[in-house]
Amino acid sequence: MNNIIVKDIYRLLNAEIIGNENALFNFVSIDTREIKENSLYIGLKGERVDGNDLYSEAFTEGASVCLLEKTPGKDIPKGKAVLLVESTRNAILTLAEYYRSTLKTRVIAITGSTGKTSTKDILASILETKYKVFKTMGNFNNEIGLPLMIFKLDDTYDFAVLEMGMSQRGEIDVLARTAKPEIAIITNIGLSHIEHLKTKENIFKAKMEITNYFNENNLLVVNGDDQYLNSLKEKDFKVLSGGFEKGDYILENVKTLKEETIFTTNSFNNEIKINMPGRHNALNTLLSIIVASKLGIDIESLDEIKVSKSDMRMDIIGLKNIYVINDCYNANPQSMKAAIDYLSTYRERKVAILGTMKELGEDSANYHREVARYAKDKGIDILVAIGEYSKEMEDGFIKESGCFYGFRTFEEASSKLSDMLKKDDVILVKASRGMYFERFMPLLEEFGGK
Repeated sequence: MNNIIVKDIYRLLNAEIIGNENALFNFVSIDTREIKENSLYIGLKGERVDGNDLYSEAFTEGASVCLLEKTPGKDIPKGKAVLLVESTRNAILTLAEYYRSTLKTRVIAITGSTGKTSTKDILASILETKYKVFKTMGNFNNEIGLPLMIFKLDDTYDFAVLEMGMSQRGEIDVLARTAKPEIAIITNIGLSHIEHLKTKENIFKAKMEITNYFNENNLLVVNGDDQYLNSLKEKDFKVLSGGFEKGDYILENVKTLKEETIFTTNSFNNEIKINMPGRHNALNTLLSIIVASKLGIDIESLDEIKVSKSDMRMDIIGLKNIYVINDCYNANPQSMKAAIDYLSTYRERKVAILGTMKELGEDSANYHREVARYAKDKGIDILVAIGEYSKEMEDGFIKESGCFYGFRTFEEASSKLSDMLKKDDVILVKASRGMYFERFMPLLEEFGGK
């Protein structure tokens, strides 16, 4: 991060300075455990702990400036400063927007109901063949996480690929205003957050907020097969699309193998191989190469794309006795079906350990029943359902058509895990983030033999 001096920003934040107006910082954190010399510590009020009360600890660890909502009860160490504001949550966004405006780094933003993280990883890996690239770490994609990602940038980065998440209307607008992307990708319009937004039309409108600050020089790249996105026309910005059936760029000859996907397109002459399995990742890659081609990357020289993947996203783990597909970072009906599609390509006995898909609203039961029915139709041999909708998943799978196990809790399922599995099984593990299905991995490693 480039240096920022307190006196240059306090008016922007509508803040009162307590202490040294010439104090500077070049690192930002909301966690006192991460503080280092010349840090800005931002106090945020949480459910259990009020970060505003930890300023003294932050100064002790090396912070030069603290951004707080409460007047400190102790003297500020010599040479250091407190910026006192009405809302630190608003201030972090204002400060990030200001810092973004000082950077030469070009920003690409990605949103969508599914595939955001995979597309981010793919695009960053392609751009890294020519440029220095920063990408969102983990799930830092909300109104706190995205500013923290922006603060990690400096002018040595050519591009930043930033993920934008949301649960309500207006949230992506805030992120777009803060990050000011010049290019955006929308992967799809699905059912994530339909509990809050009620309809897919509203989800579409919320995702389109990513273009709120676009002009004729900006580019939006979308999934051409998506019924909401394929009707977009160029108006105030440029639009390009890609898909299996519809779009300016079309996927052809898609082959999904155990640990990679291979395809060609109607626009580039080469066959492209990517070290990520799944038909859906061919589409994520297509959207990425559309963007990369507009940024000076010679796509026809990219015969093989090696992606540095984020954890728990289609991680293929070969153990001594079993094969595990760890895709337990998150889940919704679209991503569940995509993972089941991939599992179905195996010849070995196929086991799906599936948990609750959250935030699906009043139709949650039907969506879980539908996913289980899809698993049956795709030839999944064993379905292990865990959570509040395990009965609905049993109804969808139809017990007589295969072997079904239903459990209310992780603890119940884990105690029976070894009874359900056999040597050489291929096992998919997937659920919404709040289910913490990564807890299955040590058990599967023990059963399968490292």
